[in-house]
Amino acid sequence: MRLIAFPVSLFTVMLLSIVPVSAQTITMSAGITNAGGPVTSCPVTINFEAAITATGWSPTANRQVQYKWIRSDGADAPTQTLDFPASGPSTQTVKTTWQLGANGQNWEAIQISYPPISNTTSNHAVFTLTCPTPGSLVVPRRLVTPILR
Repeated sequence: MRLIAFPVSLFTVMLLSIVPVSAQTITMSAGITNAGGPVTSCPVTINFEAAITATGWSPTANRQVQYKWIRSDGADAPTQTLDFPASGPSTQTVKTTWQLGANGQNWEAIQISYPPISNTTSNHAVFTLTCPTPGSLVVPRRLVTPILR
């Protein structure tokens, strides 16, 4: 009985030695960088920016994060790779744009495909686009302030 127990115990110890000591955490947050102000013409380009933070790398980890932008219209963006150097920052910023010409509520987000994490998708940066109809633009009158002498 001891001969069977010893190899199993040794094998278990060997498995435990290759499990990373620290748990990796990846967080992400997406937002719109040119929000605000009325849309004066369509199509319009919406700018997005996301922060991806990766911490808790094991000493032997491949310090890469693979991600892609996803959006409400189902467009499939290519997967991209971020390298996180051992001595570099733990947060990196990524950007993209989306040109739209139709009214509607839409969203864009970041999706992580590597390394495996429990929550793979960031918040949705939600926006509503209302394009002006032809002839509906009102040009504001210039305000003139008199100079008192």
